[in-house]
Amino acid sequence: TGVGKTRAMIADACNIACDEIWNAETNKWEVNGTKEPTIFITTEQEVDEIQTMMLAFLSDVDENHIIYNDYYAGELDRVLYAAQLMKKCPIYIKKLPDFSLKDIENTIKYSIHEWGVRYVFFDYLHTSMKILSEVTSKTGIKGLREDNVLFMISIRLKDLCNEYGVFIMSATQLNADYITAQQYDQNLLRGAKSIADKIDLGMIMLQTSQEDKEALKDVVHRGGFEMPEIKVSVYKNRRGQYKDILLWCKANRATCKI
Repeated sequence: TGVGKTRAMIADACNIACDEIWNAETNKWEVNGTKEPTIFITTEQEVDEIQTMMLAFLSDVDENHIIYNDYYAGELDRVLYAAQLMKKCPIYIKKLPDFSLKDIENTIKYSIHEWGVRYVFFDYLHTSMKILSEVTSKTGIKGLREDNVLFMISIRLKDLCNEYGVFIMSATQLNADYITAQQYDQNLLRGAKSIADKIDLGMIMLQTSQEDKEALKDVVHRGGFEMPEIKVSVYKNRRGQYKDILLWCKANRATCKI
């Protein structure tokens, strides 16, 4: 919670869907590959909150500057350009506050048929009153545990991936064990570690601890790096050679950059 999983997914969605992005090193807009149709499905945040984060990422302008309309020189022009970019690029946002399995499925299918969407970001896996009611009526079983319901959602998302040949990324929360854990894998997933059975790539994002910083001090000093604020544990990587590794990351949450 609060590490930046939503912001990381927003950055990925924009990177895939938008063919231009501001480069802070060269101070100009640069070509960013092809425009791939992408949908970001939000379950908790409002659409305008997602839009603001997208603008911050594309323009490399601090999100607070956009919210409070208080810009440094040149920033407003970049934000306005980013807004035009979002209009012409195939990036779509849909809010599903109280969703069922059918709602998720219909939203993804509609975006595929209507907009040719090939990349789906679903933020994030959790239970809702509507989904509990739907599952109870379908199975006839009352009081299904949260882990059963979350596993059902992950199965359906994986089925949609295979059926339509689309990429789907999602996220979920961790249980309290992450505070003392020495290994960062599916055992830390809150609600249902069985979610990890269906995924092709599994990563856990955490803030670097004081112990991490002590251990990294020499490496950071020798390499001339900044001290990382986030560590990403890659605990599953189907058909990939790299797993059980940690990625040490520098983050700027204000612009959704990692």
